[in-house]
Amino acid sequence: MSSTDLKPSSLSQLYSAALPNAVVFAVFITGFLLVRKKQPRVYEPRSSVETLPKDLQTEPSSSGVTQWLLNIIRKPHSWMVLKTGPDGFFYLRFIVVFVILAIVGCMLCLPILLPINITNGNGLTGLDMLALGNVANTNRYIAHALVSAVFFGMVVYAIYHELVYYTTFRHALQTTPLYDSIISSRTLLLTDIPKDLLEENELRALFPATANLWYSRDYKKLTKKVEERTKLASKYEGALNKALTTAVKVRGKAIKKNEPVPEPEDDLNKYLKDGKKRPTHRLKFLIGKKVDTLDYGAERLGELNREIKQEQVQFASASQTTSVFMEFPTQLDAQKAYQSIPFNKSLRGTDRFIGLAPDDIIWANLSSSKMVRRLKKVAASTVLTLMIIFWCIPVAVVGAISNINMLIEKLPWLGFLNKLPSSIMGVVTSLLPTVALAILMSLIPPFIKKMGKISGCITVPQVERYCQQWFYAFQVVNSFLVVTLASAAAGVVTEAIKDPDSAVRLVAEKIPTASNFYIAYLILFGLSFSSALLLQLVALILAQFLGKLLDKTPKAKWNRYTTLGQPFFSVLYPNFQMLILITIIYAIIAPIILGFATLAFLLVGSAFVYIFVYVLRPNFSDARGRSYPLALFATFTALYFAEVLLAIIFGLAKGWAGMGIEIAVVACTIACHLYFKYTFVALFDAVPISAIKVASGDLAFKYPDNDSGLKEIKHEGKNFWEGGNQLELTNPANVQVLAERNHSDGFTADSSSEKASVPAGSVSMGEKSSVVANTPGTVPTPGFFQRMFNPRAQTFEFLRSQMPVEYFNYIEYNTDFVRTAYADPAVRDDEPHIWIPRDAMGLSEIEKNKALENEVDCSNDNAGFDEKGSVQFLGPPPTYEESIKY
Repeated sequence: MSSTDLKPSSLSQLYSAALPNAVVFAVFITGFLLVRKKQPRVYEPRSSVETLPKDLQTEPSSSGVTQWLLNIIRKPHSWMVLKTGPDGFFYLRFIVVFVILAIVGCMLCLPILLPINITNGNGLTGLDMLALGNVANTNRYIAHALVSAVFFGMVVYAIYHELVYYTTFRHALQTTPLYDSIISSRTLLLTDIPKDLLEENELRALFPATANLWYSRDYKKLTKKVEERTKLASKYEGALNKALTTAVKVRGKAIKKNEPVPEPEDDLNKYLKDGKKRPTHRLKFLIGKKVDTLDYGAERLGELNREIKQEQVQFASASQTTSVFMEFPTQLDAQKAYQSIPFNKSLRGTDRFIGLAPDDIIWANLSSSKMVRRLKKVAASTVLTLMIIFWCIPVAVVGAISNINMLIEKLPWLGFLNKLPSSIMGVVTSLLPTVALAILMSLIPPFIKKMGKISGCITVPQVERYCQQWFYAFQVVNSFLVVTLASAAAGVVTEAIKDPDSAVRLVAEKIPTASNFYIAYLILFGLSFSSALLLQLVALILAQFLGKLLDKTPKAKWNRYTTLGQPFFSVLYPNFQMLILITIIYAIIAPIILGFATLAFLLVGSAFVYIFVYVLRPNFSDARGRSYPLALFATFTALYFAEVLLAIIFGLAKGWAGMGIEIAVVACTIACHLYFKYTFVALFDAVPISAIKVASGDLAFKYPDNDSGLKEIKHEGKNFWEGGNQLELTNPANVQVLAERNHSDGFTADSSSEKASVPAGSVSMGEKSSVVANTPGTVPTPGFFQRMFNPRAQTFEFLRSQMPVEYFNYIEYNTDFVRTAYADPAVRDDEPHIWIPRDAMGLSEIEKNKALENEVDCSNDNAGFDEKGSVQFLGPPPTYEESIKY
């Protein structure tokens, strides 16, 4: 039996992949449409959870099949930015950009390349006859090379267009009153400062505009106590709730059976087998002293509260490290200082950060020196690199399964597979590998994030970007390289054994046929993944069953009801980047993949629109879209693979003209990549001074549209130290954010976080802020083709006019918050509040008073028991502040 006889038809493989996914899609979509209006907490929590800030709440979606999507599409630009946050907005834009590229790619590649691939070819059948591998006449490769130059050029132009857009958008966003006034926009973090400059007088001499300084300090002892308190409070609250629940159920059971209830009714021990069933725990695992949780918890929590409070008052006496936070009165001052640091010789070894919210900081890494962080980074990179290598083994097995038919001749023990029906065989070789690959890759991100913290990342957004980069590396190596080469190698193993010298040539010839696997991969994402995203089966099960079984305290129930999920772009971007990589690499080799990619992108994008608007709230860690340019630059990886692979295929087939064109395309791509990095990377965190001045209404300045401020930023940085700043303020009244503000009358920020004041770029400030800025006037809207073909048509003024009106409110901070805003969380940690349900016997009142006597904050308000004796909340927690909702 020949290998050809063993090989299933590519159309059969496609059918076997499409049919199960189509069934899953139909079932999931039907389920979604049937239950989404019946389960608003699962499918429309942003319309049903009242504790969400009003600006983030959405109107209930329409009941039609697609009307909800049409309604969103009709919404203005500012509405989408407000509801999804800048990070969500740019992820959706990322999808839209490549939907357009896939559609244009279809219009370009299919009419030209499919006839060339099909006619007078190598006699391949099914989908294989549509691919490059069917071309017999190598002179035809010139057409493929020329089309690739045009298509890849469009991708490069799209990257440039979006980098310009993102840079201008971010500058417009940063100069809105909301972002201009938040403390993170006005605060710099400097790490590894020379010891001779650590004195406050020295720093203020360098940066005289500094308003507040916070030194990073060593709080190991305090942190240990805070961690003990947090852990003990959770254990104490859980045990107390469990004991009260047991008492209520024992009494209820006795009444139901007409049996005498325990006496006296207000003695908790009587409901716990005369105290024999009181909750206990050990102070150390296994070997520690066993203590009564209720008695010990109240007493020890009281002791910890007093000790921690005393140390928190004396927080400034702890030894300091070489990191310092510097708050400036305005973003203008902060940006001047930020841009100047690279041009001061004394600060050359200092790292600078801006835009860091207090709760986004990984405080443990601040105490490490630069050398230690570098060593940690090398160690983490080494571990992840080794993991990528060893992860290739299971992934290679998955890739080999897609072409397992070719191995049966040499591996007789696999012969039983030949007895399977062709449809089942198609599932084994097509659907099974794609599902297995998706499962394998889902196990990676949590480990990468852990390594990101170990590597020395300073902030949570940095860890997210670290994960985004490494997870994409995993995807590229394991989901593409290993799978493609394993699949191709499995297809030529028999021939390669007979003629080892032909191995490379045979693999190159078989790579185009590997596109069938990736077509199945796109089908999996387009049909099964998008519909599963909408159905949210796990969330539905948790809401209906597991939540009721797992949540035993009013706080747990309250948190489950009021806490909305958040998107993790460190995973979402690499997953979609992988789809883009597949599409770009095979766009010329197997152009039919562009059609499947278009469908997959549209379905996945539609699902994410729904999820971002109605289900998930914007992420608390507001990265202001910083993952977007990272994803754009990562697209060059796909371009390099596509171009080099085409050049190799042309070269092995001796299509020298096509190879020459492709090498020129590679050179142009490299040049564009380097130019984009030089032009844009420096602009992602810096804001041109002229942009801030224009936003403040100073007509003497103009936003630098020609280069988005690259030259100006360098010029400003140098002039800061020379005293010749040409953009210096001539009238302090033009400053957008007031340097002095009556903090007691405005918005009261949360005592531990900036998130309460600006949760992911969207806040309910209209009723709380006493200072409202004027929104920009009407700016002419550029036409579609003007926006498409002129990257700078959407000007700074235009994009600023497109910002949500809610972003044109200032934020004012409570002075108590500012005092410790950038101190370690251990310094800002509040005493834990114990929340227990009220009962008819008065047991919770007795336990509450015991806790209060030990100076432990405890309350039984707004919580009770239902008729079955289960805990329930009757209102918000007693510590819940109506003015701070997030």
